[in-house]
Amino acid sequence: MALDTYALTTFANAKTYLGLSSTSSGTVAEIEGLINRASDIVEGYCNRKFVARLYAKERHDGREQQIIYFDNPPVVSVCLDELAWSTAGMVTRSDGGSFYNDGFSTENNKVLVQNSDNNSGLLTLTAVSTGGTTLTFSDNITADTEDNDVTISNVRSVWINDDEVDEDNFTVDEDHIYYYGEFPEGHRNIKITYYGGYSTIPDDLEQACLEIVKILYEGNENIGNIQSEKLGDHSITYANYSSLAHSMSNVSEATKYVLDKYKRIAI
Repeated sequence: MALDTYALTTFANAKTYLGLSSTSSGTVAEIEGLINRASDIVEGYCNRKFVARLYAKERHDGREQQIIYFDNPPVVSVCLDELAWSTAGMVTRSDGGSFYNDGFSTENNKVLVQNSDNNSGLLTLTAVSTGGTTLTFSDNITADTEDNDVTISNVRSVWINDDEVDEDNFTVDEDHIYYYGEFPEGHRNIKITYYGGYSTIPDDLEQACLEIVKILYEGNENIGNIQSEKLGDHSITYANYSSLAHSMSNVSEATKYVLDKYKRIAI
């Protein structure tokens, strides 16, 4: 059993939380499996994913609304004044902030630039400077020394049916898209591509995952680490993740409070 790429904690943190001073290779595999299960339980209960990744054409229903919420926020988005663009492909901010601290990275190398006088569109990010004051793009950039109200985000595209929405017709916040018109009525007719989630899992969310890891490790069968098993003429069925997500009967109230804070309510 290997630790999942999108696990909500690490083996080292789980080992410490469980109070284990040493582990065999078998115990390592067991704990990594429990971390994967606990991460699935947390995500199932919260009805969303947490570790940052690309979501290609995530579908939503149009209901003549102007706002659509991402299924898996947060989405990095900043609105800045007085950006300086150079023909070397660099954009520099002068507000004292940091693109790096805001969450931009070359791991997700496509960013959407909106409201720039000369450089709007989907650009390919190749570098974030030390300190984070400068982004470098591989695209051709038009020089501009005072570009105001420019939004740079990790959204890549918005589609209504088979038509892509022009970037001038919507704005991006960390948890939603605001469309200047109205999204037309339809079933899953809106498609949004974006890079969403946390590059670093929040401490309280990781703590919640660790508590569930401990419950699983201690063998509390109400959590149920096996969905079904057959041994000869005998079969065993433990609670699945869905039933756990609704009952959470062995998780502390403090942890439930944390998970409820992150829970996505489907509308």
